[in-house]
Amino acid sequence: MPQPTLKHIIQFQSEYHELITQFTSSHNIDELTARQIVLFMDEVKYFWIKRLDIIDVELESLTEHNICFLLSGAIYLNVSENENFYFKSLGDFHLLHDPFLKIEHFFRIPECSIDMGVYISYFRRVLIDSIKLLESYKFQFFILPIQLLAVENEQKHRELLDKFFMNFISTIFGKKYENQDSFCEDYNTFEDIENHLEPYVRDRIVFNSFYENGISLRRKIEMHNTSQPGYTQLMADQTEAKVFLVTLYSYVTQISDILLICSMLRLYPYIRYEVTFSYLSLIMYTFIEDEKLRDMIEKAIVFYIFRKKMDGAFDHFESFEYYCEKIAEKEALPKILNSMRENDIDIFQSGIQKVAEIIQELFADVTAV
Repeated sequence: MPQPTLKHIIQFQSEYHELITQFTSSHNIDELTARQIVLFMDEVKYFWIKRLDIIDVELESLTEHNICFLLSGAIYLNVSENENFYFKSLGDFHLLHDPFLKIEHFFRIPECSIDMGVYISYFRRVLIDSIKLLESYKFQFFILPIQLLAVENEQKHRELLDKFFMNFISTIFGKKYENQDSFCEDYNTFEDIENHLEPYVRDRIVFNSFYENGISLRRKIEMHNTSQPGYTQLMADQTEAKVFLVTLYSYVTQISDILLICSMLRLYPYIRYEVTFSYLSLIMYTFIEDEKLRDMIEKAIVFYIFRKKMDGAFDHFESFEYYCEKIAEKEALPKILNSMRENDIDIFQSGIQKVAEIIQELFADVTAV
């Protein structure tokens, strides 16, 4: 297999680290203001835009002959809880969205409409995690401007996601809806909406926890509203049908955006959160007739099963460098997929438990340490 040329991407990681270091050395990160953060985000975006073309060329070369996973459905890796071990375990290369570009929109909202302190605290966690990643695990992971690489026209991209969302609504309610207003004309209450959903769909529409089975749609949305800063205030004058659509929209478009971007850049999504995976399981049958998308989703499901099966397995590990050496020798993903083929396991129909058993056996030496 030809070795990819990563000369510039590697160089840019060091320069990106330096940019962040300059920001932290010139500011007290415990007393940051929204304006300081916005100015920093402008610098980050400009940093990537200047380097976008060469990154695009090198990333295309990288993905041509390698399985490259992208952290999806999460803003930052969270190395303080050993998430770097899980993410590194399957695949050849491991990429992350620039986390500051992912949360930029929070700081473009007028401060009077939200509790900015919550988002400043979140920015601080993102900053600390990014510094730790760049300092301690240099070149094991690559932070890249994934959104800028994949989306040339933000408006057209948003329109595509909007269209997919309305197609999704039309499918689960068995009626063609051109826009949200036409849906709101048909439904008045959360109970009306819930009564028209198939049990399979109703169980997978979750907002806070994968384990929300048996909880009414009204209660699910109430819990979601409580957990989101400023959300209740923003939705105060909206009908219940509109609140349902707005609440659902971010989750459905998140997973469709993940699949779309990964497809564009020949990446594979690494999804670790149950709620995000729940929506993947809800919409994936729309895509699996396409061979490339089926392959992408299959690998995403395998990695998700791995993350759940191996939960807590790395709590005792001290040397990440040693683990990276061992996992490179193991070549785990091809072995898992080959075992699935040999045992005629179709992960889209059943066999999740069998895949978990394959993973457990393959990583027995890890869990036994």
